[in-house]
Amino acid sequence: MTASAPGRPWAAWALLVALAGALAWAVLFGGGSRDDAAAWLGSAAVALAAAGLVAGALGTVALPRLDRMAGFAVAGAVVLVTLSGISIVWSIAGDRSWLALGKGLAYLAFLVLGLVAGAALAPRSMRALAAVLAAVLGLALAWALLGRAVPGLFPDGGRVARLRNPVGYWNALALLADAAIPLGLWLAVVVRARGARAAGALVVYGAVLALLLTQSRSGLLAGALVLALWLALSSRRLEGGLLALLAGVPALAVGGWAFTRPALVEDGALRADRVDDGVVFAALALLGALVAIVLVLRVPAERLAGERGPRLARVLLAAAAVLVAIGLAALVAAVGNPVRWAGDQLSGGECVNAPGRLTDLCANNRLAWWDDAWEVFVDHPAGGTGALTYEIARKRVRDDGTPVLEPHSVPLQLLADTGLAGFLLGAVVVVGLAVGVVRAVRRLEGPERDAAVALAALPAAFGAHALVDYPLDFVAVSAPTLVVLGALVAAGRPAARPARGIVPVAAAVAAAAAVIAVLLTPWLAQRDVDRAIRLLNDRRLDEAADAAERARSLDPLSLDPVLAAALVAEARNEPDLARALYRRATEMQPENPSPWTTLGLYEFAVREDLCRAYEALNNAYTLDPNGRQWQAGGPLDVARDAVNAGACEQTAGSG
Repeated sequence: MTASAPGRPWAAWALLVALAGALAWAVLFGGGSRDDAAAWLGSAAVALAAAGLVAGALGTVALPRLDRMAGFAVAGAVVLVTLSGISIVWSIAGDRSWLALGKGLAYLAFLVLGLVAGAALAPRSMRALAAVLAAVLGLALAWALLGRAVPGLFPDGGRVARLRNPVGYWNALALLADAAIPLGLWLAVVVRARGARAAGALVVYGAVLALLLTQSRSGLLAGALVLALWLALSSRRLEGGLLALLAGVPALAVGGWAFTRPALVEDGALRADRVDDGVVFAALALLGALVAIVLVLRVPAERLAGERGPRLARVLLAAAAVLVAIGLAALVAAVGNPVRWAGDQLSGGECVNAPGRLTDLCANNRLAWWDDAWEVFVDHPAGGTGALTYEIARKRVRDDGTPVLEPHSVPLQLLADTGLAGFLLGAVVVVGLAVGVVRAVRRLEGPERDAAVALAALPAAFGAHALVDYPLDFVAVSAPTLVVLGALVAAGRPAARPARGIVPVAAAVAAAAAVIAVLLTPWLAQRDVDRAIRLLNDRRLDEAADAAERARSLDPLSLDPVLAAALVAEARNEPDLARALYRRATEMQPENPSPWTTLGLYEFAVREDLCRAYEALNNAYTLDPNGRQWQAGGPLDVARDAVNAGACEQTAGSG
């Protein structure tokens, strides 16, 4: 059951508009997986969340009274983010753990926004959020497909074939496409308006087409999962299944044609070919969209589901069986014995970035990355190596020099970065939120329940991807997921009675200011580092030194300001200061091979002290023995030969 929320309607509408803006910002301009991606967006989310809590304390909007499981989940999320901050104490790269703390706080703000929206927008919170999310995801998918028609629209659009923008990563874009399919079906089936029906057809069509062009195997599997979930839970499953078929078949046809054009689906194609085929793709995509709209509007799906339900169910099941049979037959024809083929494929390394990868089962290096994460966890079982440090920690145990930010598995990421404590906290959050979503679907009724089922597809798709990928790094997918989770666990719950007065308001404002400082100081410090390098290149050395020192004061955990200051000291002919700064970097992160390499190269190339160069470079080699920087006859080998020839004794004698 749903009830109107206490508060003022204008405040609820203002919240909805602000939330829509934040979601559009996150999805369209989320900044990919960059560490600083959450700086300004996260600050805006924190400010909005604080405004929502203040409005709740003043009685302007409703706040939810959560049940015990949802309360455990929210508390677990807070403790998990706090743990990422505390891990700075033992982190092998404190600056990265600080960035992880900032991003985690931004994610908590999005979760709070969802909680506030779920209560404040009642009794239409699920419908309002579903409409906003369908619009945002539809816009993102349309923009992504436009990039296939116009290669110059995105960076690398003329070189990289797999669809990935505006999110920046094909699997993350596929996750959004997965979530868009049930939202499109909700628009087409549940919202009783001709315009909504046409919009739903477009969303489903665009989601299927974009999903195909991401060439994401996990995306295709998760898409099938969320579609099956929606069909199982929806009260309009027969009508929805028929409309999914009507809107999806044109997308399959256009996508099938695209896979016959190497310029559209393979890397390295000639730009002229990609432009020419892009024009044809645009025309066919528009034609396919028109066909999807006409089919969805003209075929009486509701009447067929009502009058010929059993027959329609048999037809849909038969169609699904035919598609599965065709797929299996094609697989056998292509690879022979599918069982033997699967065993051979699963042990593979890196997959070729081409359409044929869709029929491969190679783990794309994931087995090695997962093994590295497990080794890091076994070596640091209690608290890991510090939040966001997997990239550095794995260098000591990796067998090849392939760079990778995360192990491509959120559970293993938690184990490696924050140990068993972080993993258990993550499990508490997942279980608590999952129970909260299930309870929300059960307690809501009518149109609100239909919208909740459609919204639940996003966290379901996120969970599926999280097992084999790193969606947690992308604000574009994590922020909407957390908003949806918060809204779901709050929907249909009684309103809370928060403490009122100046104290809770002041506390919310002060907490928001502190969190925004955590988010912005690394960004401000990096801006000063970049400015110091520009001034150094312009030979404005005193100003460069001031900028580097300011960056160090803003972010004392970061290596970049220290290294920038060392470069300035070199340019100012202050070798002792430069050496001290390079050594300071190694003291800040002694288990990171990067500062040891930088110090070693400075001693080798600038100071020509081969004894000290060998000491630093050998430390770097110990921390990263399989890195690609080690070449036969390189500085490490030269320094080692010199040490064996007595360079250290000569240095001591001259000293």
